[in-house]
Amino acid sequence: MSAEIHFEPEPGSTSAMPNITPPKPALRVAVAMVALTFTMAFLASQFGIFKSPDIYENPVAQRALSFADAADGGILVRDGATGETALTLPAGTNGFLRGALRAMADRRRVAQKSPDAPFLLTAWGDGRVTIEDPETRERIAVSSFGPTQVKSFVALLDKDGTMFAGPP
Repeated sequence: MSAEIHFEPEPGSTSAMPNITPPKPALRVAVAMVALTFTMAFLASQFGIFKSPDIYENPVAQRALSFADAADGGILVRDGATGETALTLPAGTNGFLRGALRAMADRRRVAQKSPDAPFLLTAWGDGRVTIEDPETRERIAVSSFGPTQVKSFVALLDKDGTMFAGPP
Protein backbone atom coordinates (compact mmCIF):
# COMPACT_ATOMS: atom_id res chain seq x y z
CA MET A 1 0.00 0.00 0.00
CA SER A 2 1.72 3.12 -1.11
CA ALA A 3 0.42 6.53 -0.40
CA GLU A 4 1.57 9.38 -2.50
CA ILE A 5 2.77 12.43 -0.62
CA HIS A 6 1.97 15.74 -2.22
CA PHE A 7 3.29 19.06 -0.92
CA GLU A 8 1.39 22.28 -1.49
CA PRO A 9 2.04 25.82 -0.40
CA GLU A 10 0.08 27.10 2.55
CA PRO A 11 -3.22 28.57 1.32
CA GLY A 12 -2.83 32.31 0.84
CA SER A 13 1.00 32.25 1.09
CA THR A 14 3.37 33.59 -1.51
CA SER A 15 6.82 32.34 -2.40
CA ALA A 16 9.72 34.09 -0.72
CA MET A 17 11.69 33.66 -3.95
CA PRO A 18 9.68 34.63 -6.96
CA ASN A 19 11.21 33.78 -10.30
CA ILE A 20 14.42 35.76 -9.90
CA THR A 21 17.14 35.15 -12.45
CA PRO A 22 20.59 36.68 -12.51
CA PRO A 23 21.27 39.09 -15.36
CA LYS A 24 22.72 37.32 -18.39
CA PRO A 25 25.58 39.82 -18.96
CA ALA A 26 26.85 39.24 -15.40
CA LEU A 27 26.80 35.47 -15.95
CA ARG A 28 28.69 35.83 -19.21
CA VAL A 29 31.37 37.98 -17.52
CA ALA A 30 31.72 35.46 -14.67
CA VAL A 31 32.10 32.54 -17.10
CA ALA A 32 34.64 34.51 -19.15
CA MET A 33 36.69 35.30 -16.02
CA VAL A 34 36.75 31.64 -14.98
CA ALA A 35 37.77 30.57 -18.49
CA LEU A 36 40.51 33.22 -18.61
CA THR A 37 41.83 32.14 -15.20
CA PHE A 38 42.06 28.50 -16.21
CA THR A 39 43.67 29.42 -19.54
CA MET A 40 46.32 31.56 -17.86
CA ALA A 41 47.04 28.86 -15.25
CA PHE A 42 47.45 26.26 -18.00
CA LEU A 43 49.75 28.48 -20.07
CA ALA A 44 51.87 29.33 -17.01
CA SER A 45 52.24 25.72 -15.94
CA GLN A 46 52.95 24.30 -19.39
CA PHE A 47 54.86 27.05 -21.17
CA GLY A 48 55.89 29.59 -18.54
CA ILE A 49 53.68 32.27 -20.11
CA PHE A 50 52.19 34.67 -17.49
CA LYS A 51 54.38 33.04 -14.86
CA SER A 52 55.67 35.24 -12.04
CA PRO A 53 59.40 35.86 -12.30
CA ASP A 54 61.72 34.10 -9.86
CA ILE A 55 62.87 36.94 -7.65
CA TYR A 56 65.50 34.95 -5.79
CA GLU A 57 68.81 36.44 -6.85
CA ASN A 58 71.87 37.94 -5.15
CA PRO A 59 72.38 35.60 -2.21
CA VAL A 60 74.32 37.20 0.64
CA ALA A 61 75.04 33.98 2.52
CA GLN A 62 74.39 30.29 1.86
CA ARG A 63 75.09 27.15 3.78
CA ALA A 64 74.35 23.52 3.01
CA LEU A 65 73.00 21.80 6.11
CA SER A 66 71.75 18.34 6.92
CA PHE A 67 69.68 17.49 9.95
CA ALA A 68 69.37 14.35 12.05
CA ASP A 69 67.49 13.40 15.19
CA ALA A 70 69.61 13.20 18.33
CA ALA A 71 69.09 10.42 20.87
CA ASP A 72 67.77 12.91 23.45
CA GLY A 73 65.12 14.32 21.06
CA GLY A 74 67.23 17.24 19.90
CA ILE A 75 68.32 17.99 16.36
CA LEU A 76 71.87 17.55 15.12
CA VAL A 77 72.72 20.20 12.53
CA ARG A 78 75.57 19.09 10.28
CA ASP A 79 77.55 21.16 7.83
CA GLY A 80 76.70 19.86 4.36
CA ALA A 81 80.22 20.40 3.05
CA THR A 82 82.21 18.78 5.87
CA GLY A 83 79.66 16.51 7.53
CA GLU A 84 80.76 17.80 10.94
CA THR A 85 78.15 18.57 13.58
CA ALA A 86 77.84 22.36 13.53
CA LEU A 87 75.20 22.72 16.21
CA THR A 88 72.85 20.71 18.40
CA LEU A 89 69.37 22.12 18.99
CA PRO A 90 67.99 20.94 22.36
CA ALA A 91 64.76 18.94 22.58
CA GLY A 92 61.62 21.03 22.98
CA THR A 93 63.04 24.12 21.28
CA ASN A 94 62.83 25.58 17.78
CA GLY A 95 59.31 24.34 17.06
CA PHE A 96 58.95 26.22 13.77
CA LEU A 97 62.32 24.99 12.52
CA ARG A 98 61.38 21.42 13.44
CA GLY A 99 58.03 21.71 11.68
CA ALA A 100 59.52 23.18 8.51
CA LEU A 101 62.21 20.51 8.35
CA ARG A 102 59.72 17.73 9.08
CA ALA A 103 57.47 18.94 6.24
CA MET A 104 60.39 19.10 3.81
CA ALA A 105 61.65 15.67 4.89
CA ASP A 106 58.16 14.21 4.38
CA ARG A 107 57.95 15.65 0.86
CA ARG A 108 61.39 14.27 0.14
CA ARG A 109 60.31 10.83 1.39
CA VAL A 110 57.14 10.91 -0.75
CA ALA A 111 59.23 11.90 -3.79
CA GLN A 112 61.55 8.96 -2.99
CA LYS A 113 64.63 11.18 -2.82
CA SER A 114 67.74 10.67 -0.70
CA PRO A 115 67.09 11.56 2.96
CA ASP A 116 70.80 12.33 3.47
CA ALA A 117 71.21 15.14 0.93
CA PRO A 118 71.72 18.56 2.56
CA PHE A 119 69.24 21.43 2.46
CA LEU A 120 70.38 24.86 1.27
CA LEU A 121 69.81 27.75 3.68
CA THR A 122 70.15 31.16 2.01
CA ALA A 123 70.05 34.79 3.14
CA TRP A 124 69.17 37.10 0.24
CA GLY A 125 70.27 40.66 -0.48
CA ASP A 126 66.82 42.07 0.24
CA GLY A 127 66.69 40.53 3.73
CA ARG A 128 64.70 37.42 2.94
CA VAL A 129 65.77 34.01 4.23
CA THR A 130 64.84 30.74 2.52
CA ILE A 131 65.51 27.07 3.02
CA GLU A 132 65.49 24.96 -0.11
CA ASP A 133 65.53 21.26 -0.77
CA PRO A 134 67.63 20.74 -3.92
CA GLU A 135 66.26 17.20 -4.20
CA THR A 136 62.57 18.19 -4.54
CA ARG A 137 63.14 21.85 -5.57
CA GLU A 138 60.85 22.96 -2.75
CA ARG A 139 61.64 26.31 -1.15
CA ILE A 140 60.22 27.77 2.05
CA ALA A 141 60.41 31.54 2.45
CA VAL A 142 61.19 31.69 6.17
CA SER A 143 60.91 35.51 6.11
CA SER A 144 57.17 35.30 5.57
CA PHE A 145 56.74 33.77 9.03
CA GLY A 146 58.17 36.72 10.96
CA PRO A 147 61.40 37.93 12.54
CA THR A 148 61.52 35.29 15.29
CA GLN A 149 61.57 32.49 12.72
CA VAL A 150 64.16 34.32 10.64
CA LYS A 151 66.45 34.57 13.69
CA SER A 152 66.23 30.83 14.34
CA PHE A 153 67.33 30.05 10.78
CA VAL A 154 69.93 32.84 10.53
CA ALA A 155 71.61 31.34 13.59
CA LEU A 156 72.25 28.26 11.43
CA LEU A 157 74.02 30.43 8.84
CA ASP A 158 76.41 31.66 11.50
CA LYS A 159 79.71 29.79 11.46
CA ASP A 160 82.29 30.53 14.14
CA GLY A 161 80.75 33.93 14.87
CA THR A 162 80.68 35.13 11.26
CA MET A 163 78.16 34.71 8.47
CA PHE A 164 79.16 31.89 6.16
CA ALA A 165 79.20 33.57 2.75
CA GLY A 166 79.09 31.93 -0.63
CA PRO A 167 77.80 28.61 -1.85
CA PRO A 168 78.99 25.55 0.07
